[in-house]
Amino acid sequence: MNAADAHQEISRIDALAEHRSMPFLPGRMMKWRSFGNGEPVVLVHGGHGSWLHWIRNVEALARTHRVLVPDLPGFGESHDLPPESGLPALVDAFIASLDSLLGGRPAIDLVAFSFGAPVSARVAAKRGAVRRLAFLGAARTGTPTRSRAALIRWRKADSAAQEAAFRHNLLAHMLYDEASVNALAFEVYVKSILATRFHSRGTTGNSTLAEMLTPYTEPALFIWGEHDVTATPDAAAEALLRDKPNRHYRLLPNGGHWIQFEQADAVNAELARWVGGGGASQ
Repeated sequence: MNAADAHQEISRIDALAEHRSMPFLPGRMMKWRSFGNGEPVVLVHGGHGSWLHWIRNVEALARTHRVLVPDLPGFGESHDLPPESGLPALVDAFIASLDSLLGGRPAIDLVAFSFGAPVSARVAAKRGAVRRLAFLGAARTGTPTRSRAALIRWRKADSAAQEAAFRHNLLAHMLYDEASVNALAFEVYVKSILATRFHSRGTTGNSTLAEMLTPYTEPALFIWGEHDVTATPDAAAEALLRDKPNRHYRLLPNGGHWIQFEQADAVNAELARWVGGGGASQ
């Protein structure tokens, strides 16, 4: 796949969606894409992300569900939060826009990637009506990171150095296998980063994900790539699953942080079972 193919694939998936802009404050809107029909499944992207984090997953899940994919406030095509807003304001905005989109507060399944995990944990606790949670490469686990290489600063670089930095950072932080750093991964990564205005780092406070999930008693699934650099998956799972028989953990081989892109088939199968009510695979 070359750059032109990547653009074409993004355009193809985007054309499958129903596009809606729903308010979260007067004059401020969140952009949503809706795929398929059925019970609602909401996919929440990560930091420096957008709906494109799910580019390899929406079609598979839309075979059986209505898949709702937002750009969070301050990301992608959504409007910004008011100045100095943090995670609580983002959570309130998410809930307001989602309930406006759904015309009330029906039950949903909620699937989150990376920074989307603390967002979704707080949404589930505050909104309620979340049947199941699934977390991929969850942030805020309180476990050691496993950095492969230092990230390269790119904002003040010229275009050639900036492209090299993006490719380096994509492999250092998001993906495990160099072969996964293809034109589609690069296009999604760069488009999402360049459209990010919300500063997610430092907004989640000192609470760990396990603490954020204390009020939530429904089933939860935790998926990590074997080589995720942002956490220590086994240690994170031990804390998150302790004394919680309806929580489940899957470690997928040959994948890094952005596991739903790098191991899309395996993740799509796991999520299809999960949101279909079949539980986690053994």
